[in-house]
Amino acid sequence: MASRRIEAKTVIITGGTGGIGIETAKTLLETKQYKLILIGKDPEKLKKTAKELDPSNDLVQTFACDLAFPDQIKKTIEKISVLNARSGIYAVINNAGVYPFGNATNTTLTGWNEAMDINLRAAFLMIQGVLPLLTKSIGGARIINVSSTAGILPNHFALAYSVSKAALIHLTKTLAKELGKDGITVNCLCPGIIKSPMHEAYHPSEGELEEFYAKRGSIIPLGRVGEPSDVAGAIRFFLSPEASWLTGDVCVIDGGRLLL
Repeated sequence: MASRRIEAKTVIITGGTGGIGIETAKTLLETKQYKLILIGKDPEKLKKTAKELDPSNDLVQTFACDLAFPDQIKKTIEKISVLNARSGIYAVINNAGVYPFGNATNTTLTGWNEAMDINLRAAFLMIQGVLPLLTKSIGGARIINVSSTAGILPNHFALAYSVSKAALIHLTKTLAKELGKDGITVNCLCPGIIKSPMHEAYHPSEGELEEFYAKRGSIIPLGRVGEPSDVAGAIRFFLSPEASWLTGDVCVIDGGRLLL
């Protein structure tokens, strides 16, 4: 008896050209169970990333979108909806984020709005816009929001970031309660310190960056900072059949950092 071909499920990943986004895409493509829609701000980075991930150009679609602008999110979702009207969308991974510095006295309105717009509002608008497609997914659908340990234990000198990530955790729980009746699970990942382009931007020299990772890793119980693959593995699990009865969960991936 011939085996039936399993139809690949479509997954949207925002922040698709960043460390966690790219590693998640690689991990999901390796399973041969998913087709991907990568959303990012830079069109050239998106093209390069898609070519590296999927030379055949069969499994990865890209959409350039600045998530700070609701009208761009709306237009992007409209395009995605046209292409996936029949099959629907299996999952949305809200991974994009920004990290403005500042405390109670010097956080600027620009920094505050940037954190709230991209870390929180964009995630909500993506979910709200794609919801009709999620409900079309046969056998249920998944939403994964990438928050941060800062949403649980605020980071020093990162007021707006910490508040936005805390709100994202509560958005997750609220939606999990609301969307369960539709067969949609909503879960949240809270990574600790992960090697990423964000840290590279703030530590321009390789020596400075490695010193930062070594210093931070030395005080973490598991003795190192995280790799993007640590988060990607958790995302793969939350998309899998084994996680079908998990919703409203807040999964901390930090090597034990919050135990300190």
